[in-house]
Amino acid sequence: MNTIAIIAALERELHPLVKGWKSSALTHKDHTYHVYEYDNVIAVSGGIGPRPAAAATQAIIAKYRPQMLLSVGLAGALIRSLKVANVITPNVIVDAATGSEYRCESGGGVLVSAGEIAGSKSKQQLVERFHALAVDMEAAGVAAVAAQEQIGFRCVKAISDEADFPMPPLNRFVDAEGNLQTGKFAAWASLRPAVWPRMIALGRNSNRAAQALCAWLKQHLATGLQPSRVVRVSETAGVVTTKTF
Repeated sequence: MNTIAIIAALERELHPLVKGWKSSALTHKDHTYHVYEYDNVIAVSGGIGPRPAAAATQAIIAKYRPQMLLSVGLAGALIRSLKVANVITPNVIVDAATGSEYRCESGGGVLVSAGEIAGSKSKQQLVERFHALAVDMEAAGVAAVAAQEQIGFRCVKAISDEADFPMPPLNRFVDAEGNLQTGKFAAWASLRPAVWPRMIALGRNSNRAAQALCAWLKQHLATGLQPSRVVRVSETAGVVTTKTF
């Protein structure tokens, strides 16, 4: 039976899926991850950003050697037609920092992985540069490891904030390991009543998106997900490397 590894940024993105699953701790290179297992599926939250996502993926590969890596989580819409809780399965992942693309045979549309949480202004810039449907921070990190290790890859994201949503300044509260420092953010927000409506809306929308994401995963994991071929395109070097699984 093929092993599928699900990599998300935050545990709350996975909670509706992994409730009741077996859980254990996995330590890799001085970092401990909380891993969930059920049948042939493994799930882990690696933290916010491409580097934490890549590190968590490498830890999972070292222990479990999965046949498919599934990058999942919440994403911000870059186009107005995408609404909260819409689920997308992009087949092109672009690393905004390098311009590299990771292309899959399954799904459709472009997702760009940025280096920080995107607000409405930076979303417009990403649309102009990459013509993407949505933005996240982790998929390119997982896809890069998949290409390097010759493991199948797919991506599933649910929209938590629409294109014109006024995102609170969350970036300053993400630490070097990709953890959202919720206590510090709550203390900051408690002194700024003007941001409370946005925080309430973001929390509600994120919960809706996580529910939609996990419902999609439950359905498709039950019916079978097949590994997808990964093609990496380097914009800088103009070199295309194809990995077949």
